[in-house]
Amino acid sequence: MRLASIHTYPIKGCHRVDHRAVAVEPWGLAGDRRWLVVEPDGWFITQRAEPRLALIRATPGDGGGLVLRTPGMPDLDVPAPAGGARLPVRIWRDEVEATPAGPAVDGWLTKLFDRPLRLVHLDDTTKRPVNPEYGRADDRVSFADGYPVLLANTASTWSSAALQRGRRTAGRAAGSGSVGSRSGR
Repeated sequence: MRLASIHTYPIKGCHRVDHRAVAVEPWGLAGDRRWLVVEPDGWFITQRAEPRLALIRATPGDGGGLVLRTPGMPDLDVPAPAGGARLPVRIWRDEVEATPAGPAVDGWLTKLFDRPLRLVHLDDTTKRPVNPEYGRADDRVSFADGYPVLLANTASTWSSAALQRGRRTAGRAAGSGSVGSRSGR
């Protein structure tokens, strides 16, 4: 088997970072999905609800922070939060405590999306367990969907993309509504 590519997503739902090599930690690939965009009440935001997330390029910065770039906005250095009060955030069925990244990045996101949003950091990777039905009691995960690492082969990725195109086409033909409400996250 040949590994074709390695990607991490420093902020869940934002543009990927490509790697030639990356360290594997117990909760996933180093730097992968440790940051999350949330609504003021702590609900996480996905590309299904906000496709423009894909335009944000978050690259690793100094001291565990990030540099955010997107068209039409100034670049923003986001330092890794150093302690401070945590807040509860919801990701799928899980609630976990995360540290707010601060008002500068919250303002940047709010301006970009024209609605209040926040960026939070999972600074304690021991807080979010995987589904115990499929993992061990001590397995943990970052803000990834459910498990520390996703491996997919090229054929299954192409097949999945073709199925998704077919569903979107069928949904439009049937007059389906919008995607990305809280019930559809």
